[in-house]
Amino acid sequence: MTTNIRGLSYEVIVRGEGNPILLLHGFTGNAEWIKHFPKLQSRLVSPSLLQHGETAACPVRRSCMSQQIYDLSRLMDLDNRPWTVIGYSLGGRIGLTLAACDERVHHVIGISTTPGLQSTFERKLRRQQDAQLARLLEEEGLEAFVERWENLPLWRQTESMKAELRKERLAQRPDALANSLRAIGTGHMPSLWGHLKRLPRIDLIVGEYDHKFQTIARDMKRERPDIQIHEISDAGHAPHIENTQEFGTIIKNLILGGN
Repeated sequence: MTTNIRGLSYEVIVRGEGNPILLLHGFTGNAEWIKHFPKLQSRLVSPSLLQHGETAACPVRRSCMSQQIYDLSRLMDLDNRPWTVIGYSLGGRIGLTLAACDERVHHVIGISTTPGLQSTFERKLRRQQDAQLARLLEEEGLEAFVERWENLPLWRQTESMKAELRKERLAQRPDALANSLRAIGTGHMPSLWGHLKRLPRIDLIVGEYDHKFQTIARDMKRERPDIQIHEISDAGHAPHIENTQEFGTIIKNLILGGN
């Protein structure tokens, strides 16, 4: 379905009944990532984030982190109960920021994600790198960008998984993805490292072979010891795709009252 949020048409998929869970996909994803989740006694709300999927295109300034947070807060007005937010990569960064801004979020499950970059230098360097990727998208086109993206050492996927993800990525709009990099890439995100202790409950899911994000998860736990880290075997940066069964079990346990 589509819904108007602050003057912009959003693609949103809603499934099930029960306590609300907001699902936030990663870069080059869309609302359809809801299909990777098991059946839960919950109401799953999965929007295509700004500059993704069938959500309407908008200028760079309309798709920065603060604008995305305002939109999601309005979407959360659908249900006045406490919300769980599950976010993957980009979606995890947004989910953590949303939890810092909206007290209705009582639990964040971050998948292969980060609370941002700690230093001004790191953020500046990342902005430069994302600007280069944005230019690649605009100058060489979506197919060349996707080919480079899917060959990053982050992924541990079978050929069928790669084909499914490639189809999803090639359905995006290159200008919109470029604007996403310029507006809400990691280098544009205000760091949350100094705010982790005031956020609600946080669980982190990481793949066994995603060493970069394992390190980030351990650093987050050192900052806030009650954070729980859940490692998914035989998986890289996309554990919800690379080991769907184990991912589903962990999500069920976390949502239905397990570990």
